[in-house]
Amino acid sequence: MPSISDRMRKRFILMASDPELHAAVMAATPEGWGMTEATDLDGLGDWQEVLLHRFMLLNLDDPGIVEPIELIDTLRQEYQLNIAIFCLGGSQEQRDAARSARADRFFDRDAGLQRLPEFFALFGW
Repeated sequence: MPSISDRMRKRFILMASDPELHAAVMAATPEGWGMTEATDLDGLGDWQEVLLHRFMLLNLDDPGIVEPIELIDTLRQEYQLNIAIFCLGGSQEQRDAARSARADRFFDRDAGLQRLPEFFALFGW
């Protein structure tokens, strides 16, 4: 069972296998924030572990992420979590499917990286 201090830690999820994206996100991550990186939900643990994160960055263009739409659907339908999911990249078809699965926002890769400071500020409570 997570402690109160575990629940208060500032952390987010990066769903990506791209080392360049990882480096760019790490460079933008403020001190005091932790990043959990995975390419599938099994890499994150049980739903209680996912719940300890403030938001998720999901790279829709990453071939290392199997079924990103199914991943979103599992978070929303099976786990019933409302963690913010920000999608990077993806075709219009992928974005439409992710929107239907209830992902929150969509950005081109560069625009999403530019918005990271805003995300950290919004979820820095």
